[in-house]
Amino acid sequence: MTVHGRSAFIIGGTGQIGRATAARLAAAGYAVTLGQRRLRPDAAAPPGARLVQIDRADTEALLAALDGHDLVVDTVAFNPYHGAQLARLAGRVGSLVVISSGAVYRAPGLPVPIPETWPTIEREAHDYPAGKAALERVLLATPELPVSVLRTGVLHGPHGTSLDHWWFIKRALDKRPYVVIAQDGGSRFPTTAVANVAELIRLCGERPAARVLNIADDPLTVAEIAARIFAVMGHEAEIVTFAGPSRPDGVGFHPWNVAEPIVFDTARARAELGYSPALPYDDALRQDVEWAVPAVRAAEAAGGGWPDVFPDLVERHGPDVWFPYAAEDAYLAGPTR
Repeated sequence: MTVHGRSAFIIGGTGQIGRATAARLAAAGYAVTLGQRRLRPDAAAPPGARLVQIDRADTEALLAALDGHDLVVDTVAFNPYHGAQLARLAGRVGSLVVISSGAVYRAPGLPVPIPETWPTIEREAHDYPAGKAALERVLLATPELPVSVLRTGVLHGPHGTSLDHWWFIKRALDKRPYVVIAQDGGSRFPTTAVANVAELIRLCGERPAARVLNIADDPLTVAEIAARIFAVMGHEAEIVTFAGPSRPDGVGFHPWNVAEPIVFDTARARAELGYSPALPYDDALRQDVEWAVPAVRAAEAAGGGWPDVFPDLVERHGPDVWFPYAAEDAYLAGPTR
């Protein structure tokens, strides 16, 4: 569906979700404005969008910039203070879409799959999950504000500072003949392509309402993700698995390493909005590869490497567990295999 004469403002517009959403909304006919706290000298808006500088710490300036837009998308709201800012948009904008996270779901004992009605955490803390959950509560307690809260899995796509799929992509680039995966390769943890987040945002803008929606890719196991990435890259490798957690030397580690499956129920988005992925999973993987490989090559040419492109991967797990090739070779050559 194409809309004409409608406007959208994206807070955090030059980030991973913001870029994908700007392109999607511009293609649908929106006049798109991207707000960013700092505009780099080389900053450029995607086609059909414009960039403005806005600091969300200045609430009055933020609200003035958002006033009158048909759709406001907030990709960088993290806490109840941000929720209180956005709640003041009631009656001032057409509708609002806010990016949240599946990290808000209360564990342990998560069902498979997890519906949007599952309780969220309520602890008083300043960490990411607690902040997102508190943000949601503030927004959903403002009934006159048509806000769609989107709970994503681990994001993947161009322009991100984290790409869990790099764990397999680099192995294909390095022509590794095998990959070793703990927990029998059966771990499931939700991933979400940013192109599909952008599509769901577009649909929410067409049908404003107060709602919470999960958004995630198909719930593949880590071994299935490995096979799909290798197939997309034309790489043949043996997928070796073992029971139990990863070893102290890093063998078997992978970024989807959870003891119990975590799967999001995405039926509500399909039923209420007719959502279907704008980018099938294999195509999203190709997009990951086509962006990540040149980005890492450029970093290497400048004297760096993949940690410079994906610093969040190093921050989350450290630099040493990602590609312990010597330990993997020793494990597979030993009597334990």
